[in-house]
Amino acid sequence: MKKNPADIDDLRHEAESLINFEPNHLDADLPLDLQTLFHELNVHQIELRMQNEQLVEAQQQLIASRNDFITLFDLAPVGFLRLDEKGRILQSNQTVQEMLGKSHSELRDKFLAAFIHADDLSIFNARYNAFYKKPEGKQIELRVLDMHKKPIYVELSGRLIKKQAGASVDFNHDCLLVNIITIGERKKMEEQLKLAAKVFEHSQESIMITAPDTTILKINFAFTAVTGYKPAEVIGRTPKILSSGRQSPEFYRDMWQKINKEGCWQGEIWNRRKNGDLYAEWLSICRINDKFGRVSHYIGIFSDITLRKLNEKQIEQLAYFDPLTELPNRALLNDRLKQGIVQAVRHKLWLSVFFLDLDRFKILNDTLGHFAGDLLLQNVAKRLKSCVRESDTVARFGGDEFVILLTDFVDEQSAALHSAEIAKKILDVLSQPFDLSGNQFITSTSIGFTLFPKDGSSVDELIKNADAAMYHAKASGRNNYQYFSDNMRSEALTRSTLENDLHHALPNHEFIVYYQPLIDLQTTPNQIIGFEALLRWNHPRKGLISPDDFIPIAEETGMIVAIGEWVLKSACKQFKIWRDQDQPQLKKICVNLSARQFLQNDLVHSIRQCLDSTGLDARFLEIEITETVMMQHMSAVIRILQQLMQMGITVSLDDFGTGYSSLTYLKKFPINSIKIDRSFVRDILNDPDDKVIVHSIISIARHMRLDIIAEGIENKEQATYLMQAGCRFGQGFLYSKPLPADGLIDLFPMFD
Repeated sequence: MKKNPADIDDLRHEAESLINFEPNHLDADLPLDLQTLFHELNVHQIELRMQNEQLVEAQQQLIASRNDFITLFDLAPVGFLRLDEKGRILQSNQTVQEMLGKSHSELRDKFLAAFIHADDLSIFNARYNAFYKKPEGKQIELRVLDMHKKPIYVELSGRLIKKQAGASVDFNHDCLLVNIITIGERKKMEEQLKLAAKVFEHSQESIMITAPDTTILKINFAFTAVTGYKPAEVIGRTPKILSSGRQSPEFYRDMWQKINKEGCWQGEIWNRRKNGDLYAEWLSICRINDKFGRVSHYIGIFSDITLRKLNEKQIEQLAYFDPLTELPNRALLNDRLKQGIVQAVRHKLWLSVFFLDLDRFKILNDTLGHFAGDLLLQNVAKRLKSCVRESDTVARFGGDEFVILLTDFVDEQSAALHSAEIAKKILDVLSQPFDLSGNQFITSTSIGFTLFPKDGSSVDELIKNADAAMYHAKASGRNNYQYFSDNMRSEALTRSTLENDLHHALPNHEFIVYYQPLIDLQTTPNQIIGFEALLRWNHPRKGLISPDDFIPIAEETGMIVAIGEWVLKSACKQFKIWRDQDQPQLKKICVNLSARQFLQNDLVHSIRQCLDSTGLDARFLEIEITETVMMQHMSAVIRILQQLMQMGITVSLDDFGTGYSSLTYLKKFPINSIKIDRSFVRDILNDPDDKVIVHSIISIARHMRLDIIAEGIENKEQATYLMQAGCRFGQGFLYSKPLPADGLIDLFPMFD
């Protein structure tokens, strides 16, 4: 080992200092050069002695380090082997020797393959070459055999050691230092986990595992079989996806209190399948803690007990409630009404029965779908319950009809006053917008109510009379309430009879289309440029019935769709006949479409078929809709109007000025003309406000390049005023009342 000059100088100084302390044995008479020589010899002798001492100390340190390394190598909890490129054992530690039951000499120069289980040799032989060359990041799992030929599961990992210059014989070639750890316990655990996974997947019980925040992590096949939800549909969501809404917040609060306190909860619960069906389940929930006592998971195990419930008395309760709204159904309502009547008679009390029907509910179903309709009913149910006491009953009677039972009034006056207050409250609450999955919907309700014992003595009579009062509320403009009176009973009977007869009117050919001329006010003489088609019902016993009496019934029952199609086809067919009779001045036939009819999914297709079958050119057809239809279903209306205009059909906005009349909305809708409502024309000569309104409408239409049609012109003065104001077209009794087609034959020459 070479020393640097600085070390040599230090060693010499130290040697010289030692000589200075030794007795001087040199003869003073010796020549100076001999004295110098002897001095140098002494110094070198001391230097050699000191170097020897240092070498001995370094050797002892190396031996100690080697012994420490051998001890660490031998006694390490991990087995170590040094292998050559062929898998021959060059060195082993005590851990490996004890594992295999072999001494160092018994292992040295043996191939590791000799100690590997026969079934795993193919794995080792196939992977060793690549493992030797680049062991980083690789592991080999296999079984080695102990002295009793008993297999031991081990995992091999390693590091390649490159040969070192000047190293001992053992390290003058590349070798692989292999770590060997036993993984028997891990393999047992893996097998247990595999078994648990099989039990989990094939269990007849539905199992759900969640994170601490109740996010679903895993479900089994039985869960899917019961709920209908596949893993991808629920993982990442919470168990609320199954909620039926039948359990109260208090129920869940108590459940979680017990889970947090005792670690487990079990009980009966109602949930909802993917298809919307309710089902009963027996549910057990357990809290799983980690080693620190913190919640790591929740496990829910449940079985479907619906079929069992069907055979138990509890199912009778289900039969008494509406599954959608969770309100009492008609059966339970009848039972409570009977009990209420008995109690009222016994204690000389009064009670009140409400009958409610939602306005425009069928339109909602037709436009936004039944899911939106269901959401509305659920929200209406909640709002109705918020309007009454807990002791009162809110029931879903069927469809969009609800019945409310108010009890325990001491006299007629208090019953009537409280009922009126509740009715007003309901009207106010239900007039607020509903959020139906992002869609804002505004509805209203018509309410009728009766009092016991004044208005009936039985369940059927009270409900029937409340129903009659409700229809009277509808006939009075909707969104109001009516208290039953005796004359309503006859009106209800009349309406019921009329509805029944209306079902037979179309197949019995009782409908007639009347036509009212559309007049060009700016020509002299005035010309007929078209007609508005108007429906009339020629009842076999009652004669002509006003549209105001039967159109609302047709709307509510849905019969208006078939009736409207018949009117459209009849009007197009008749107009084609007139055009073919050399009446070139006729430019349009106007047909009204109701809200229910306009929002039918196949409306455009139906109109196209009508034009094809009658042979009428689309440019002669004008469709009339009201502001109400446009505003309530804006996006759907715009889409349909655009499709109609692409066909060449024109569109007229009827009764303009009586509804929303928003210029912003008017700009959005693709329309061709505006009709001024007759209510503004009637007093236009005397009412300054009507004059301002009419002039404003005409000005707006002119700037938006829209045609103007004035309705209800009854005298020449009105016609002259409108013509001078710039109104282009008009209709009214001044020119002709609505007539059947054959009654218009004599009218054409008058306006030729």
